[in-house]
Amino acid sequence: MIDFGDGNTLNAEETQAALSDDIYYIVPDKCTECVGFHDEPQCAAVCPVDCCVDDEDVRETKEELLAKKEWLHLNE
Repeated sequence: MIDFGDGNTLNAEETQAALSDDIYYIVPDKCTECVGFHDEPQCAAVCPVDCCVDDEDVRETKEELLAKKEWLHLNE
């Protein structure tokens, strides 16, 4: 069970229904921009149409992204 700290929880073991089979989307609460895993975000690296758009209004530092990675992978 993942507790997001804002009253929302999610059972990571349960299958989650896709919002759409026609589009891909990124879950911001789970995205670490691949920091700690790869040199660049893999979604952007493999996207055939360059649709991964950086939101300048929402920026996380490398330290914040590494902390999110550690939190997401706490029990591995």
